[in-house]
Amino acid sequence: NKLKSNIVHKGYTDPTPIQDKIIPLILQGRDVVGIANTGTGKTAAFLIPTINKTLLNRRNKTIIIVPTRELAFQIDKEFKDFTFGMHLFSMLCIGGTSVRDQLRNAKRNNDFIIGTPGRIKDLVERRALNMSTFQTIVLDEADRMLDMGFVDDMRFLMAQMPEQKQALLFSATLPSEIEILSRQFLKNPEKISVKTKDSSTNVNQDIVKVGDPAKKLEVLCDLLSKKEFTK
Repeated sequence: NKLKSNIVHKGYTDPTPIQDKIIPLILQGRDVVGIANTGTGKTAAFLIPTINKTLLNRRNKTIIIVPTRELAFQIDKEFKDFTFGMHLFSMLCIGGTSVRDQLRNAKRNNDFIIGTPGRIKDLVERRALNMSTFQTIVLDEADRMLDMGFVDDMRFLMAQMPEQKQALLFSATLPSEIEILSRQFLKNPEKISVKTKDSSTNVNQDIVKVGDPAKKLEVLCDLLSKKEFTK
């Protein structure tokens, strides 16, 4: 089918360990807690089965909550690649962009909402989004959202989800507050861990040694100003 051909077109031939373990569980309708680093393929691990769920029933709507605008853009790009030619629609709900545009776009028939906790909560409070209309919720990088002070927003949004829902939580670590959140809102979740080291092999890391600590900022500014320095 079209989803399979889009997956192949993206160059995905063999599933990563997290995709191999989590996709079947999501397809079975299980709640999942995935412990995984960035770069392990977790975005596709939750996008592929949730897209499939919507293709089988267009009333299945998914909301994906992430800590940063950059991650929301990245997930939306992946969503568009996977759903090319399928007439499935997504909406970004992020800060730093026009609330008016998002209030207008929220009235459309969006299959997926992807956004940051603060802006999604704002749209819920303005009654532009209704959490009870979503059958699936994804909390991605939940530990980062906790670090950024979004735990109350996550709790507020989860509390408004319908009783019959599928909840998928992903985190690089599992601090106690996130564990409490998962126990409170997830039904008998399957916990899958593919965290084997501090950082995924897909993420390149370099160390720049700076002799004088006072010069750290200067060195960082020099690096950031280089054209080839993209991330």
